[in-house]
Amino acid sequence: RLENISKNIRLITAPNPSPMTFNGTNTYIVGSSKDICIIDPGPNDDEHYSKIKNLLRKENASHILVTHSHLDHSPLATKISQEFSIPIYAHGKIKNARSKFMKKILESSFDVGGFEGLDMNFKPDFYLKDSEILEGYNWSIEVVYTPGHLADHLCFAMGGTNFLFSGDIVMGWTSTLISPPDGDLGQYFYSLDKLLKRNEDLYLPGHGMQVKNAKNLVSKLKKHRIDRENQILKILKKQPSNCNQIAEIIYKNQPSAIVYAGSRNVLAHLLNLFERDIVSTRTPISSDNYFMLLNI
Repeated sequence: RLENISKNIRLITAPNPSPMTFNGTNTYIVGSSKDICIIDPGPNDDEHYSKIKNLLRKENASHILVTHSHLDHSPLATKISQEFSIPIYAHGKIKNARSKFMKKILESSFDVGGFEGLDMNFKPDFYLKDSEILEGYNWSIEVVYTPGHLADHLCFAMGGTNFLFSGDIVMGWTSTLISPPDGDLGQYFYSLDKLLKRNEDLYLPGHGMQVKNAKNLVSKLKKHRIDRENQILKILKKQPSNCNQIAEIIYKNQPSAIVYAGSRNVLAHLLNLFERDIVSTRTPISSDNYFMLLNI
């Protein structure tokens, strides 16, 4: 069903609930029947596809926007684009968008794992840049580049409103997964600071409910990551550890899927600490080697 968010924004939630997607992926419909924009068409799911197609048989669409190329956000963009001849707009250049540090890690053939959930077949028709403005009938959207969860992650600010479509960088139910190499904690902090400087304060996330007083949540997310870093450093003061061992301590008694996701977040912290010369490792960087504090 279509849920009315505001006069010019509607929501269809995909039926893909999971520990990583909450109730499912949020697909947003911006604009009126004369000219709509679809944000994050979602996963390759027949039921969800049918709902969107029913809408497109009644209304005209000019844009498909994708916040990032994960399998729960982008696959239906390609199907819809091909069937209804609607162009896809996204950042799209994930390899180029990686930080210099992550590029160096990958060029050195270090094995940090990752790449889970990437839509390898995704390719937009138009590549978006930060601050670019997209316009349709009675709506405009500003592109806000926000890497961290994924190197090609974008948010979309709706002109003349307090709304920001925040994808997975800020969600309405939990903090985001940061899984190297395309998840990058340094980039994530950069994006949080960028959002704090903006005016929007009501976020429409890729998963979960609307986020009111959103900048307050962004500040809390930043503090959460700083607290997590201190927690990791405290563990490393006792003994060198790898990301899996640290995750077992931090996420004790949690389901295995949460512990695994937590280990990826921990690795992102360890790599960020390594980049800042706070920790070191005696072996080539990987997802299972041991890190230690440099001052020990």
